[in-house]
Amino acid sequence: MLPFPINLNLPWLIAFIIASCGLVATAAVWIYTEWGEPEWKRYQALEMNAMRENLQKQLSVLEDPQWGDPAKAKIVKESIEFLSRPDYQIKQTILKGYGIWLEGTTGTPVDRCMTCHIDEDKLDKQHPTTKEYFPFSTYGCTVCHDGEGRVLTREGAHHGIYKNRKEMMERVKNPKEILALWAKMAELSIQPGMTAFDFRDYSAAGENLVYVGSISCLKCHKKLTARHVETWTKNKFKTWDKVREAKDFQDGDEAYREKCEKCHTTGYDEKTGEYSEEGVTCEACHGPGEMFAKFMSEGKLAEAAIVTHDVFSYEVCGKCHTPRAHDMREAMLVASEEREFKGWLATSFNAESDAFYAAASEKTDAHSLDELEGLEEVGDSLDIMLDDIRELLPEQEEAVQTAVEVELGDEAPPHPLKVELETPEPINVDSQNVRTEVPKTVFVGTYADAR
Repeated sequence: MLPFPINLNLPWLIAFIIASCGLVATAAVWIYTEWGEPEWKRYQALEMNAMRENLQKQLSVLEDPQWGDPAKAKIVKESIEFLSRPDYQIKQTILKGYGIWLEGTTGTPVDRCMTCHIDEDKLDKQHPTTKEYFPFSTYGCTVCHDGEGRVLTREGAHHGIYKNRKEMMERVKNPKEILALWAKMAELSIQPGMTAFDFRDYSAAGENLVYVGSISCLKCHKKLTARHVETWTKNKFKTWDKVREAKDFQDGDEAYREKCEKCHTTGYDEKTGEYSEEGVTCEACHGPGEMFAKFMSEGKLAEAAIVTHDVFSYEVCGKCHTPRAHDMREAMLVASEEREFKGWLATSFNAESDAFYAAASEKTDAHSLDELEGLEEVGDSLDIMLDDIRELLPEQEEAVQTAVEVELGDEAPPHPLKVELETPEPINVDSQNVRTEVPKTVFVGTYADAR
């Protein structure tokens, strides 16, 4: 008998054998993990089993002889049979993007999250507000959740991930992060020409930003921009009051009234028919203020200025200020061929504003101004808004595309505006270089664009 190279008694020998078996088992597990069944396949199998169990519960209800639904039961049965013969595959979403070294990316960007998260119905329920705007088939998952989209192991794929809405919202410590997200959304969009600005109404969680309400805005702006606030609150904030009193609105059905709500309320949602505020308030033009209010509440004024909608955009105004926007009210208007007007009221003389401003003199004839029925402010400044003109000149509504404001102290454009037609005593508003005649029967005006 050959001597054992190491003189071990029985206890040491048993310990040695156990340790050796442990090392062999560990090596076998590692080999199986790396070269045998991959981790993603195990997760996919678990997910399919869970889906099959859930469908079995649904089937028991659908097969009920009294309350069941045979047609749906058949579909569920087919799904169960399919899941009983699983075809395990790596699933990935090929993302639209540059995918070249010059842009700092490596090859075609993909998300493989769906390899493990295969239950699309479950995902839709977990993302009720985002699935419509950012479908997984286009945007993937990492655009909002971050993480490593190409990796197929749990630990690697979830590295740096934002698990839920709370974590996503907390990552926005400065505007650079939300701007980068908006830019990424624009890059992934299948619509051509999209920019980060087009996604400014979405949060870091891919949801619609919340309308915070004009009360939040006015806490500061009543003092900061007093004249603007005073003008707006006396006119546009009250447009819904005028709409509500209109006979055709009162006589119309729900579908008819919804057409009015689209433009005369703030934050209108066409899908739900709900809105944030009555009237055209701050966020109707500046967009939902959730992100802006967040930075302002933290004292980050410069950051708030970056994310606000303070840039003039025809797309914002054009949603409501469009020709023939009131065709639905044709029965109350004079036929277009009977209207007497010479041209449209032009409305843009610089890149920042879509209203015509003319400086009124201190010698404004208050008595004449009173003849403009429906106006709430006379004297130092005369505000002629679209709704006021509609009251005075309903038969000429199409001749008015937007509001005219005549405010004391504002700089008038160098081109004259003349509004005239049949009236024995037109109302005159004189300024440094503008003379405006506002009759009670027709509203006509032309002037050159001074931009």
